[in-house]
Amino acid sequence: MACATIPAQAADSPLRVALIGPAGSLETALRLPKEVQIVTDADQADVLVVNDTVNDPASLARLVSQGKGLVLVLAPGDGADTLTPLLGANTTLVQREAPLSLISATGVEDPLMQQILWTSAPQIRERYQVIGSQLQPLVIGYEDGSVVLGQRKLGQGTIYVLAAFLNGQNPQIQQWAYFNYLIYHLVERAGGREPLSFDRFEGSPVPHNRERAILFAILAGMWLAAGFVFLRVRRYSQAHPEQLNILVADRKEFEQRQAHTDWEEVGFHRPLGGFLLAMMLGLIFFIPLVVYQNLILPVYILPSAQALGIWGRVVQFFNLLWLLFDMGTAAAFIKFYSQFRVNDPRQAIQYGQVYVWWQALSGAFQVGLITAIAGTLLPRTFFAIYTWSVIIHTMIQIPGFYQVMRNSLIANQRFDYAQILDITLAVFAPIVTQPILVTLMIAWGRAHPVFGPSMGGLLGLGMAAYASEALTFLIGLWLYRRLGYNARLLFLAHFDWSVVKSAFRFGVFEMLGSVAWGVGQSVEILITQARLVNYAEIWGNWVLAQNFIYAFMITATLFDDLMPSISEAISHGWKTLSQYYAAMAYKWGGFISGFICAVLLAVADRFIIGASGPEFTRAALYAIPLTIWGAFQYPSWVGDNVQLASNRPYLKASLVAGEQTVRILLAFFLITRFQIYGLIAAYFIGLFTKDIAAYFINHRICFPQRFYFWQSLFAPLLAGASHYLLLRWITGFIWQHDQVTSVLIFFIGILPSYPVYAFLYGLFGGWDNETLDELRRAADLASFMRPLARLFWASTNLGARISPLHGRFPIGIRQAALAEAGALTAERVTI
Repeated sequence: MACATIPAQAADSPLRVALIGPAGSLETALRLPKEVQIVTDADQADVLVVNDTVNDPASLARLVSQGKGLVLVLAPGDGADTLTPLLGANTTLVQREAPLSLISATGVEDPLMQQILWTSAPQIRERYQVIGSQLQPLVIGYEDGSVVLGQRKLGQGTIYVLAAFLNGQNPQIQQWAYFNYLIYHLVERAGGREPLSFDRFEGSPVPHNRERAILFAILAGMWLAAGFVFLRVRRYSQAHPEQLNILVADRKEFEQRQAHTDWEEVGFHRPLGGFLLAMMLGLIFFIPLVVYQNLILPVYILPSAQALGIWGRVVQFFNLLWLLFDMGTAAAFIKFYSQFRVNDPRQAIQYGQVYVWWQALSGAFQVGLITAIAGTLLPRTFFAIYTWSVIIHTMIQIPGFYQVMRNSLIANQRFDYAQILDITLAVFAPIVTQPILVTLMIAWGRAHPVFGPSMGGLLGLGMAAYASEALTFLIGLWLYRRLGYNARLLFLAHFDWSVVKSAFRFGVFEMLGSVAWGVGQSVEILITQARLVNYAEIWGNWVLAQNFIYAFMITATLFDDLMPSISEAISHGWKTLSQYYAAMAYKWGGFISGFICAVLLAVADRFIIGASGPEFTRAALYAIPLTIWGAFQYPSWVGDNVQLASNRPYLKASLVAGEQTVRILLAFFLITRFQIYGLIAAYFIGLFTKDIAAYFINHRICFPQRFYFWQSLFAPLLAGASHYLLLRWITGFIWQHDQVTSVLIFFIGILPSYPVYAFLYGLFGGWDNETLDELRRAADLASFMRPLARLFWASTNLGARISPLHGRFPIGIRQAALAEAGALTAERVTI
């Protein structure tokens, strides 16, 4: 190598960089910026990038001393003795492979810290632990404080040293959205030049001028189209008020599938029938869903915890905005439709129209606002790597009313069809759309190194979410028409200001409750991002563990379905029927939560360890406390729906805000010391506070509550504990720490074992004769899941028949509630 001194070039001329060692991601990163020119002759280079074993460190040190820059990526063959001229005397290199999280060095003020969010960096594994060098630490390991990225002045030149190996090792850091910019920044600084900021660097995965112009043109067209279509539909609707009389489009189908079925009879059997359908579908599809989410997606389709973590955080964060802009119109639609369907169906349908057009018009505004912010301001912040995923996720609000068919079916209390749509959106649609779109976008990312495969897969998740919503809407439209209803009527605009005002008067408070939850989730993200080390990968593990906890949402479907049923009853003065609905919600919440908790505690940790690989080991630990927390969510969900159905949404807003305040304050103080376990503790305390407060407030303000402790708490605890011990023991003989047996034990825990739990619940006195009869009636409403629903009833009925506790703890208000249900059925007008 020549020893002549080469001064740094002017910023308007290319920076000549020589890459010594294998190409790969380093060459890809160096070819992105126009300011950098790769040369093959090291003597002609301004900066040397060495990604190979250093054979002549003395010559490298001499060249740096004379003015060349050096970016040294350590390789396995490097030795501390040979690198002394570059790293300084007394340097020791110890090869490590244990995962290491990255943080900025304490007290360092460097442009690299201002442009790159290091807490978003994935862990590194294969590396050298650099001890005793003369490097100034810039980035260090959180666990051991070792230098991961360091800087040293040597004569007239600058050396940057990266301790992580990059020749086939540490693929996650090389797919990091900041990796290309990191390499560009280091070579520019090593060459004595001022690098561009991350948002101005053409190799950064954020919108630049051309992309912003295209986005804004699309948004302008979207606004004009939404306003034009609404004006045309509004004019037609006002000219044809008689359309409100046509709630049924196909009378024959309506008579056969709706009017002369048990779905038209008021009673708890209706929401319970829909719930049994959902639960049995969940038992079948939950296994492939968990296998897909915890094995197929993170291992074979998108093996990137950082991409999964970023998408999970984007979805969680923007739940707040979607809830805010929704203004509670969905809940108002369901609540008031069920209320007015009894006596005034013409007014009932107008709440659905308000929902559709509010979503369509506000959706255009939402997308425009968020896209404008994301395209211009977000790239200049530490959240820059979220920009494109935010924009893609925002598009799900166009046209915004994809949930209209699901909400309409719930409002009509056809809970079986509504549950089919929920399962489609949560299970079936992602399994269909994600493999196609994520795989295509990963391939696209490989062809576009500005993004890379990990970021491409992240964008694919957003596209798949939109496709899932659209697919679910089309299926819902078919089901709605299959019942004979007039779907076209929902998209007209007959509503007047009185309907709009009542919808928003209710919806604003319902929205505030949901926003309080969304604010809590968003602040939680901000707190964890600031105080949680290695947050992207930890959040990927957290999301993986939470995938299991979503199993408890099956009970929330029952409670959500009960909201229109309670609204129908309490708005017409039937308090005992309303009380019975709430009591049965507590009973079924405890009953099903006990089963899910027992299964997850028995098999979830083993499944994660065996199926998802070493990158997700922490998820197995998180799943245990999260499962216990999930088992106690049901009193909170019951309370929310009692408040909404009683037309007191302000209670929900107040209690949810209180829960989130407790959770966020505790998280703020506990996460720094206890990391993710501090967040778990905050979850528990906040939830238990709300559970207790909601019950007593509802009892005093809404209508008297009844909690039957044996059927709702003690019998589920006894059955769940017995089921856990049995399942843990049996699956322990099967599990071999591999994927096949991990899937097998999960299958055993979910599907074959549910009759066993049902039997145990009956054995421990969870039933009386009347509620068992109601379960049998509801099982007949479970549509194509009727055989599994009847097996569920038969199993628990067998346990009840031989139980010495059967009938000892009855729900005594049932007969009075049935009398009120019959009277309410007689009040309903024919449509």
